[in-house]
Amino acid sequence: MSLVVVLVAGLGIGGWALFGSGGGGAAPGGSQAAGGKGKELTEADVAKVDPAKLLDDTLTAQLTQPVVHTRIDSIVFQAKAYLSGGPYEGKIVEGGFDYRQRKLNFMDDFSACIDGNEIRRRSSGVVANYGPCPPVKSSTVGSKVGNGLLPGGLNETQAQAFLAYLHKAEGFLNPGKPTMVSREGKQYIRFPVAFKTVETSVGPAGGQMFTWAFKDTKLSFDDHPYTPMSGTQNTTEVLFYLDPKSLLPVYSEQFDYHPKDDPNGLEGTIRRVEYLWDGQIPMPDQEQIGKPKGPSWPSERLKPGQLK
Repeated sequence: MSLVVVLVAGLGIGGWALFGSGGGGAAPGGSQAAGGKGKELTEADVAKVDPAKLLDDTLTAQLTQPVVHTRIDSIVFQAKAYLSGGPYEGKIVEGGFDYRQRKLNFMDDFSACIDGNEIRRRSSGVVANYGPCPPVKSSTVGSKVGNGLLPGGLNETQAQAFLAYLHKAEGFLNPGKPTMVSREGKQYIRFPVAFKTVETSVGPAGGQMFTWAFKDTKLSFDDHPYTPMSGTQNTTEVLFYLDPKSLLPVYSEQFDYHPKDDPNGLEGTIRRVEYLWDGQIPMPDQEQIGKPKGPSWPSERLKPGQLK
């Protein structure tokens, strides 16, 4: 029951063209939760911050990024090993998408798409060009770049429309208590968030909420590639580590599962993401083809329903 299915009926697929004025700067928002734009949050600020406001600010910051560059570890069909703390083999991919130029570069353990050219490393180790990359599709961007929940490249008006829809469903947005933590000499805001399945007039909706929210931006799913990678009826629990100034995530780990049919998450999927907010898409050289770097952060080994 963890299938990702996008319900398109009545969603206006193929609506009006490109996304207005684009995404703006590289790090909007900047500590609005503490009442001052651009202010770096301190431990004292985080202790008294409103989690709901912090969630709005980090989601807005993510939605309005014109370029998204990430390193992903996707764990599919191995949730049992992940949950038990045992070894697992995830799908590693480094990818980036520039919404302004509609340009996608990515590299996984088999192939790469660089500047429109598909390149593969053969079993012999030889790197060969396989011609032009396939046209950019929403599902490709969703699987190769980002956290698979949020689009990027929105302007402020579109981002607010997206957020407003998510707020309509009581119980969908569930921010936990943020705390300040240190890692390798730097401070980050540890911020747990659960996007929980809710009842709607057409039945349970989880990941489907993101699709409906995107509809309210009036963007075309074709011209602005976006497909949520969460199951339509699934709950997704996410642990963000945020930069205390930009409120953009540096790392996130999420567990997507069906709360009724799979409450223990044994058939769920996990996605670990390291974010590189460098305003660039990756440009690997030939030696790197087939050897993508995964997230440098250690796995949190999340357990469904226990995120706090």
